Amino acid sequence: MEAMADRDSEALAAFYDRHHGIVHAWCRRALRDAAAAEELLEDIFWEIWRRADRYDAARGEPLAYLLTITRSRILDRLRAGTRQQQRVIPLEDPSGASRIPEPASGSPDPFADAVTAERRERIRRAMQLLDDRQRTAVEMSFYDGLSHGEIAQSLNLPLGTIKTHIRQGLIRIRTALLELYGAEVSS
Repeated sequence: MEAMADRDSEALAAFYDRHHGIVHAWCRRALRDAAAAEELLEDIFWEIWRRADRYDAARGEPLAYLLTITRSRILDRLRAGTRQQQRVIPLEDPSGASRIPEPASGSPDPFADAVTAERRERIRRAMQLLDDRQRTAVEMSFYDGLSHGEIAQSLNLPLGTIKTHIRQGLIRIRTALLELYGAEVSS
């Protein structure tokens, strides 16, 4: 991030190569449109490049910063009307497959793919430790891109309850990841 703030284009290229898969997967899943996902992916990384000097290492890791911006831009797009209809996706596919998005294929770096796959598996394990209410709220928020209000309406629960479920769920995920994997979580 420091190198990008100093306008090192190679740092941006390395950052993109390392993280574009998960960002693309989130965009594609939320927007359900390959072209729109590609466009948003490009916009997100250009924003990271333009705003690299705003990154504060004391507030979190670069990946967390990137995913926060990704989620925010996805919600912006969805709220701007790119989503044609309200949808609620079941917690699991009938096959029992996970809802955690898979990265886009075709990465030239097999090591980065392996690291991403390991992170995804760690998150899956931590998500399994949540109770059903927390897991549902977290999945609807992060994987479906729904706002807290939309989740509350969909589940017919008070907004404060949804916010509590999401916050407690995220705290439990972080705690579980730290307990299971220690300091490796922040990388």
